[in-house]
Parts: sequence; structure tokens; C-alpha cells
Amino acid sequence: MHLKYKSIHTGSTLVTSLFIIVFMAVLLAGILRTISIGGSNISYEVIGQRALLSAKAGLEVGLSRLYPLDSTASTDCATITASTVNLPQQKSFFSGCTVSLSCETRSGVNNGGDLFIISAIGQCTAAELTTSRRLIIEAVGL
Repeated sequence: MHLKYKSIHTGSTLVTSLFIIVFMAVLLAGILRTISIGGSNISYEVIGQRALLSAKAGLEVGLSRLYPLDSTASTDCATITASTVNLPQQKSFFSGCTVSLSCETRSGVNNGGDLFIISAIGQCTAAELTTSRRLIIEAVGL
């Protein structure tokens, strides 16, 4: 006697394998997107740090113009913003970065002396990314 089995599961392997392939493709696409987003976040962080350091350099230049080592201290904002701040560009950390200085004076704030509010905006561009950082410092006129 010979028994015949009729299979009711024909084609289920094909459906299961297609499901697994589609699931793995979606999972792989998600992982690749996460990796690419992480890379762009690092780029923004690096360019933001460069912009921050450019703004700090601008503040240091502004303070050195307010309190020069070789003469008496300045008494107005015109000497701080008189010329542009030139950052080294060629093969430098500051390549693609610019700094703009602004100054505001408040008279009679500190025992009749002037208060200088110096603002520096550092802006850096690399490829399609542009970031800027703004720093403010207050200095008392001597």
C-alpha cells in the first residue's frame, strides 16, 4: 500500500524568503541613514567649533585694540571697529572663516567710567555647511 501526501504548504518558502529580504533591506536602509546623519552631525560640530574659535579670536583682537600694549587705552569704539579682522586663511584652521566686530559704549556705568560692549560674530563655511557663533564681552574703560 502506498500513501500519498498532499502538501498544503506549497509556496510558503518563497513568501517567507521575500519577507526576510524586504525586512533586511529596510533594516539596512535605516542603519545607513543613521550612519550618514551621524557623519553630518560631526561636520556641523567641527565647523561650529571653528566658528566659535574665530569669534574668540575676534574678541581678543577687539580687546587688544581697546587696551594696546604700546600706548594708552582707547576711549571709543571707533578704534575697535576701525579695520577688519584678518584671520589666516591658507592651510589654516580658520580657512573659510570670517569675523565681524561691533562695539557699543555705555557712558558713566562704572564710577563715571565707560563700559564697552564688544561683540564678535565668527562665521565659517565649508562646502554646503555654514555656521556662525556670536560672543559678547564687556570691558571697562581705564
